[in-house]
Amino acid sequence: MGAAYKRKGVREKRKYIVERRIDMDVRYVQEQTMPETEVIIIPATKSPKEKKKQGKRRVAAYCRVSTDDEEQLTSYNVQIEHYTEVIESNPNWKFAGIFADAGITGVMAKKRDEFNRMIELCRDKKIDHILTKSISRFARNIVDSIKYIRELKALGISIYFEKENIDTGEMTSEMMVALYSVFAQAESESTSNNVKLGKRFNYKAGKVPMMYGNILGYRKGKDGNPEIIPEEAKIIEIVYTKFLEGYSYQGISEYLTKNGYKTKKGSSEWKRSAIQGILRNEKYRGDVLVQKTYVADLFTKKTVKNTGELPMYLIRNHHTPIITPEVFDRVQVELARRNSLKPVSDKNVSKKSRYNSKYALTGLVVCGNCGSKYRRTTWARNGKTKVVWRCINRLDHGTKYCKDSFSIEEERLHAGVLKAMNSMLDNTEKIKALMKGSIAELLSAPNTVMQIHGLESSIKAKNNEIVEIIRLGVENRETRESIDEKCRQKHDEVSKLQAKLNAVTAKSQIENTQTSQLRAIYDTIDKLPGKFVTFDDSVVKSMVTRVKIISKEKIEVTLFDAVTLTVNI
Repeated sequence: MGAAYKRKGVREKRKYIVERRIDMDVRYVQEQTMPETEVIIIPATKSPKEKKKQGKRRVAAYCRVSTDDEEQLTSYNVQIEHYTEVIESNPNWKFAGIFADAGITGVMAKKRDEFNRMIELCRDKKIDHILTKSISRFARNIVDSIKYIRELKALGISIYFEKENIDTGEMTSEMMVALYSVFAQAESESTSNNVKLGKRFNYKAGKVPMMYGNILGYRKGKDGNPEIIPEEAKIIEIVYTKFLEGYSYQGISEYLTKNGYKTKKGSSEWKRSAIQGILRNEKYRGDVLVQKTYVADLFTKKTVKNTGELPMYLIRNHHTPIITPEVFDRVQVELARRNSLKPVSDKNVSKKSRYNSKYALTGLVVCGNCGSKYRRTTWARNGKTKVVWRCINRLDHGTKYCKDSFSIEEERLHAGVLKAMNSMLDNTEKIKALMKGSIAELLSAPNTVMQIHGLESSIKAKNNEIVEIIRLGVENRETRESIDEKCRQKHDEVSKLQAKLNAVTAKSQIENTQTSQLRAIYDTIDKLPGKFVTFDDSVVKSMVTRVKIISKEKIEVTLFDAVTLTVNI
């Protein structure tokens, strides 16, 4: 058995050697007979932009003008005629349509109906080639330009820009398109800035629009100027009177609703926001404040509140007022006071106070120890009741946060407030003299109006320089990086000028507000009686801005947010 296995192994080994020799012989024969690898170049017969299906190219044109004026519309019609003739005169082209947007600003592609219709036809493979006057006519921002050029190129559709002599069918054109797009975008931004500057020049000249559909009390008169509507003006007067009497926004809205007064839209239901808007609207004193909001982004058209980013323009005595300047200014002071009802000490753990119109001193009385507000409460003992004012911290939390507050009887508190008011009357002339000095000081401050005008002119000049840098850079075939670097330096200068302009504008607004408030207080003091005998809620609300409880026998009363007197009670 062992010998048989051994013979079998030898036979298999011999068989393997024979097969391997046969494989090697076959490979040798193949190597001797296989030809050398050869590369054959097939030359191109067409340029990339001619790579189309057999037959005529379907060519369309896109036209656009920016405004609806006669001159621009004439240009618009000329463009249509021009491209129709160009397409139809080329024997290799087939007319695929003229797409034209008139009276459209063109900053965002989504605003252009005809442009979007043309793009959809391109996506449906119904257009092969597009003619247009310039990149600025096709799109005025870089993102849109590159986006649509690349999309159409991927679809095999080329665009020819006449002014720049660029055909996107050529593979090397994208860089130049990007550079020209930068210029077009800068041009659009410059145009937008010029429009804004035009508006500002109108503002400075006192020419401002009135949105009559949204303002109660006025309509456009026969002479084109605002005209008072008597029945609506009555509502405005009621709102201002009630507010100075101590009514809250909600209280005034309920009063108007109850008595059947109508809003500008004809509704019988009044809202708090409507009352607030009326009280803050400077148009009722005969003035107009413009540029309260601004467009933050040229392309999204997002409008935001102007909090000092841009100058505002206050046109005094623009039209006949419904509310006297004195009453209007008194209301603004009262609005500021009510909005300031908040804790004045870190020790105060109670929530922010909310204005309550029920009692004249609500929200005005503060604790001299912890700074918290005082609350009106009623004590009942032995069948007798007594009204007192107590610290909210002490009431809500015991002595944990306020150990030394004092409870004050309402009669004594009222008597102390009247004493302070009469004490001010005894020193009226002295107080008025101090106010006159403050007003004169504010009026003698450096002329911020001239500073604002100078800074605006400088910013305009710098923006024009940026546009010129881009224009020259494109003409001289500078790199994108070189142009960007030059522009960046100018943008930094603009940013610094803008920051300075914002600061000067904010200062001017503060000074104007302070002057108006001081004048309003001065006029109010001038009309006060010789002596206060009774505690009148409406009078107290118009004069008292804070009462600080020092002790059981002493309080500190602030009048008009300008005069503070300490009196014994």
